[in-house]
Amino acid sequence: MVRHPRIKRSVSLFLVLLLTFLLSGCTFSSASPGKPSTQGGKIAPEPVGLQTPVCRLAQCTNFNPVKGTRPFVDTSENIHSALIFDYRVPDPAAVANNYDFVWGARQENMEIYRTLNPKIILSYYMTIHRDDGTFTETELGGQGRLAYWKQLHPDWILYKCDQKTPALQYTDKNIPFDITNPEVVKWQMDSYVRPASEAGYDALAVDNIDMENIFGACGHFDKNGEWVQLYTGQNTDIRWQTDQMNWVVYMQKQLHALPHPLLLIGNFSTGAVTIKAPTSQTVIDHVDGILDESSFTHFGNRNLGGSDWLHLVQYISSVQEKSKPFFIVNQVQKKLEPADTEWIYASYLMANQRLAMVNISGFKAYGHSNEFPELKAHIGSPKGDMYSSQYVYWRDFTGGEVVVNPSSSNAQITTPGTTSYVDPYGKKIEHSFTLPAMSALILLNA
Repeated sequence: MVRHPRIKRSVSLFLVLLLTFLLSGCTFSSASPGKPSTQGGKIAPEPVGLQTPVCRLAQCTNFNPVKGTRPFVDTSENIHSALIFDYRVPDPAAVANNYDFVWGARQENMEIYRTLNPKIILSYYMTIHRDDGTFTETELGGQGRLAYWKQLHPDWILYKCDQKTPALQYTDKNIPFDITNPEVVKWQMDSYVRPASEAGYDALAVDNIDMENIFGACGHFDKNGEWVQLYTGQNTDIRWQTDQMNWVVYMQKQLHALPHPLLLIGNFSTGAVTIKAPTSQTVIDHVDGILDESSFTHFGNRNLGGSDWLHLVQYISSVQEKSKPFFIVNQVQKKLEPADTEWIYASYLMANQRLAMVNISGFKAYGHSNEFPELKAHIGSPKGDMYSSQYVYWRDFTGGEVVVNPSSSNAQITTPGTTSYVDPYGKKIEHSFTLPAMSALILLNA
């Protein structure tokens, strides 16, 4: 992810619909903005997504999945935010009550958060297989990370298939390790996990749980200097997937068994690997929450539209059905306009089923606390599920309506009944209006 300013791949949206069938066991409507249902020649509402809001079910009323851990906040009312790192927040006290979760909270800020917001979930950051910046260059003796690890644990280093180049991720200088090595996992437990538990964190925020071998990792040298090939170096590699899966399964068990248990929140990506794959399903079953770094802005490249938008909404809902929170991270690469933030927050409101939280961040610019007018909008709680009508998607709330048009065509909209509406900025909304393509509105009862 979400290393300090860095980015990564997200769940392949083309495949994400499959997950919904696998996880929820629900049947989805085939409705789309271009094919609404009709009754007597008129457009009629048609349910889309989960047929019953998932957390109306009895098994969804307990948001504390592991004994001894802090329960998740019920996010069903209004908009709930997650903070992605806090290293650029000058005054944690000023923002403590604005968030329900912090991915990668600084230890020196924990007491402030706890005092002002006892319900907040605080997580400790690490990656699944890199040395993570635990050591400064000074502590490395000025020799650099690669030289340091070659001297200390040369058999831990994961290389590309040329047997020379460490399989570094992105521009990250942190050295990748072989997570099948029990010594590596023990080091992770001793260096990160136990200290995080003892410091009072609620969760471990684990970055880069990737089903794709996107950086061509291939193997390592053993203690005798002999080459040990683990992977093909190709993007899709079943052994790579299996090793990622096995690490997650083992680590979750270890976290839950600690004297002060921790939850496992994963920045999880399948990429080119189908979400239907048994390895992907097992990972989802053995994390306690999922973070998606692409979400409704597709890494800040564009608003996610069409069936991709619908599939993402359904995926987010299906994860919550398993009583797991979903953290929806939306990066942006330009100056934000009200239309941009309304698109993100309206999409979030369509997907939220009591365990979703949203974040808006600059591109590779995590660590800031960003506040927008929509966060103060009293939209209330959903009355039911999302549905399609008038060639767009709707969801009814106790405090208004949310309308999203993820299609490539403008839509002519007439609001229901005689209720008057304003947008989150206080602007009056006419009963009939044009909703442009790839846009959304949050309609608040006036």
